[in-house]
Amino acid sequence: MLNVDYAVKRLFVLRMVISSLLLSGAVYAAQTHSTSKFTSKEGAFSVTLPAEPKEKSQDISSKNGPTVLHTFQVEQNEGSILYLVGYSDYQTSLDTANSLVGVINNQVESMKGKITSDKMITLDGHSGRSVTIEAEGVIFYSSVYVAGNRLYQVMFGMPKGETMPAGGKEFLDSFRILI
Repeated sequence: MLNVDYAVKRLFVLRMVISSLLLSGAVYAAQTHSTSKFTSKEGAFSVTLPAEPKEKSQDISSKNGPTVLHTFQVEQNEGSILYLVGYSDYQTSLDTANSLVGVINNQVESMKGKITSDKMITLDGHSGRSVTIEAEGVIFYSSVYVAGNRLYQVMFGMPKGETMPAGGKEFLDSFRILI
């Protein structure tokens, strides 16, 4: 009889431990998946992000002339997860096909990676290109769009071999051009 009582108590404790672990996991998941819509009036885009992005502007030169690259970035998990939206305005009309190839090639080169998926896309009537770039230990999902004289870049990065978190897919699917 004593063994039965011990087994029942042990089962009860085990259930309590499992319940508390599941509950704490649910609370953690809810906290880490908190998102909100971010809109840049100057950039004429909106996107869902897990936190307020850090904004940066950097002068760059390109085949289309000098411009300023405006970026909005959120990092999570000590920098192993990256959400990034960028845009640049150019003085001249952009050749869509050449611009899409040029930007993607620059991304691949700067990451010392390789393209593992590549397709032409359209968003809100604007032509684009979506690629998956794998580099040492990381994977990037990148989409580039041309809207008149503006070029947009949307990128999500994470460790290779992990499953894309719901927030990553939500981020990529939520990007909208407001021009």
